Amino acid sequence: MCGILGIIAPHGRSISVGRERVVTMRDTMTARGPDDAGLLIRGNVALAHRRLAIRDLSAGTQPIVSADGQTALVYNGELYNDEELRTELQQRGVCFQTRCDTETLLAAWQAWGVGCLSKLRGMFAFGVYDFARHRLFLVRDRSGVKPLFFAEAAAELVFASTVAALLQHPHIERQPNWSTISHYLTTFRTTMGRETMFRGIQQLRPAEYLDWNLHTGQLQIERYWNFPAQSVTDITFDEAANELESLLVDSTERRLVSDVPVGMFLSGGVDSSTLASYVSQSHGSRLLGSCGGGEAASDDNEPDNDFSAAANCARHTGFEFDEVRVSSATYLDCWQQMVDDTALPLTTPSDVIIHQLARRMKQDVGVVLGGEGADELLCGYALPHWSVEDFRLAKLCEAGRWPGQPSGERAFLKSLEATYGRCQFSSIVDHYFAANSLIPHAVKPQLLNEDAWNAAGRDEAMVAFYQNEFATDGGSPQHDPASLVHSQSVVLHRLNLESLLGRLDTATMQASLEARVPYTDHRLVEFAFRLPSHFRIDVDPLEATPYLAAAELDRRRTLRPKRLLRAVASRSLPPDLARRRKASFPTPVATWLSGPWQSWAQGRLLNSPFGQQAFRRETMLELASNVSAAGMWLWPILNLLAWGDSVFA
Repeated sequence: MCGILGIIAPHGRSISVGRERVVTMRDTMTARGPDDAGLLIRGNVALAHRRLAIRDLSAGTQPIVSADGQTALVYNGELYNDEELRTELQQRGVCFQTRCDTETLLAAWQAWGVGCLSKLRGMFAFGVYDFARHRLFLVRDRSGVKPLFFAEAAAELVFASTVAALLQHPHIERQPNWSTISHYLTTFRTTMGRETMFRGIQQLRPAEYLDWNLHTGQLQIERYWNFPAQSVTDITFDEAANELESLLVDSTERRLVSDVPVGMFLSGGVDSSTLASYVSQSHGSRLLGSCGGGEAASDDNEPDNDFSAAANCARHTGFEFDEVRVSSATYLDCWQQMVDDTALPLTTPSDVIIHQLARRMKQDVGVVLGGEGADELLCGYALPHWSVEDFRLAKLCEAGRWPGQPSGERAFLKSLEATYGRCQFSSIVDHYFAANSLIPHAVKPQLLNEDAWNAAGRDEAMVAFYQNEFATDGGSPQHDPASLVHSQSVVLHRLNLESLLGRLDTATMQASLEARVPYTDHRLVEFAFRLPSHFRIDVDPLEATPYLAAAELDRRRTLRPKRLLRAVASRSLPPDLARRRKASFPTPVATWLSGPWQSWAQGRLLNSPFGQQAFRRETMLELASNVSAAGMWLWPILNLLAWGDSVFA
């Protein structure tokens, strides 16, 4: 893992900043790459790199330049099919000098150009400059495991692994992007498509590459991979389970290849526990597995609390086990430090826990495996994945085409009203936000002040963005249930997973720890998205009223998320782990806000300079007077205040 940086000026010009400034920008990413640093300044190009050494520890310095001097590469990531690529390239006459996959990637690019992207299996973000053709390419992996941000400044294109590095460029202004800020309040996501929290700073989206031809001035961004459009219909559930198991084992084994020790994040959930069972089968020695959480996050007297479930998994799989329990005071200090270091607000309350866990594990390992991606891939979010069925049935009711008895329609509408406070939705996007918003659209005018709300376009850009995301997959009330669940799954995988992977990357790389995520392997993703949707999630056939709203079915525990994964997990795990409901690292933020953080939260709400710029004073007074009742609404608000006061002061 590494931090990459590039500054590209128009052909014939030198970059607008000196060597010292480039080094300063690069070294904001020292935590991402504490083991080595490199710099290349040549004509109109500056490329810089910070290295975290994982493979071939004595080699691998970047930027790397081809033997003919015409191609330069900066790269952050890991190729899990490095051996296969090397074999193919050696057959073409390539002679390798190192065991680093950086050299493999450069050779692959020289051999196949953009065509090599379909051959790469891994996580990556990289920049390639072709000095002969004066052309820049930026590339990001299919799921967005590794980040890549860019901006145009002083006629230059500047790119980096972090926003914080870009902000050190003297011509990149710090301006809030109010549309994305409002989006963050609703979703916890710090990006919206290519847009970031800063005006003028963009991200390359997952599975995209940027191509800038400096001769013509043309800059275009293309998508090189997409979710499969066609489903496999001639496969049984057992056959699908066999194939899923085979792909998961392969994906996990490939992510164990390392020249430094490997460990695992264990939450006690089925995702990480399943991976742990495969690791224990393929690895010759005991590995470290660790669970993190906040102090008092779970009742230790409960037999199935998260720590005990993780410890149970470690015992079953033969892992050495460790716990990291974070106090409210440590969490608060780390929260602000992470915001300061990354120049971004945190996304989920687990960010700090993961970072503290990564810091502890870094003492013993250099690589850690995590279970991110399983929920998005295999329908682990019961409500978000199934609630689209609420929309479909609501549209049938609206059209007078309820498919069952009138009594069933009445029961459905009653459950719909109880869940959403209404029974009609104008569009799939309207329903999506009704089901998945933290702070809903209707509240924003009373929360954001008039200038900020107008600058956010009253969420018009946010709605348009999600309309486009759903239109890409054709989700409409005329589609059958399987198509709608598939469409919802694609949107959640594309957007929610990218956000969670950003959280994982930030939290681990700030501790100089590489995180690998087997559930994001693109072959696994392609397989899962070709399966019939009911293999991944359905309603228990014993449920007498399967048409009720998703929230009611979930309360009854008759929704069956991650069906296929649980079937596979039951082959290698005891029932209490294979069947355990969704779990993540426990974080008692709401409890702390009502207790030890209350006075701090009140002070921040009332005295934040950015808060005065962004929010209505009367609303901040109301929230500060009743911190306990505000609950998790305060999480994104307090994050924005910490972020705004840090980056715009």
